[in-house]
Amino acid sequence: MPRIALAALALFLFAAPASAQNEGKWGAIAHGGAERASGSAVDYPSREEARQAALEACGGRCTRTIAFLRTCAAVAESPSGAAAWSSNRFRDRAIARALKQCANSDCAVVAWACTRH
Repeated sequence: MPRIALAALALFLFAAPASAQNEGKWGAIAHGGAERASGSAVDYPSREEARQAALEACGGRCTRTIAFLRTCAAVAESPSGAAAWSSNRFRDRAIARALKQCANSDCAVVAWACTRH
């Protein structure tokens, strides 16, 4: 019985609340527009703060945003306006999947970012 009590105490002391576990783990990529501009932001406490930071990093030239939590993300676009994005724990997989999902053969990665995860 003492082992169970000790284990429960350790769990209580070392487990962070759910809100703290996700804090600082949001990322966003802003992209799109005539110039194919992009901006990214990582490790923000909320989705909205990450989106705002990515839009600011883009300098007002971006028309779309994506947000992601505790992972990597990539955006691929073509000059004709086709676009796709993907997320994955591994940066290279996120990039490969974004390129694969883009509906145009001349798509290129315009941005990628990874949060702490």
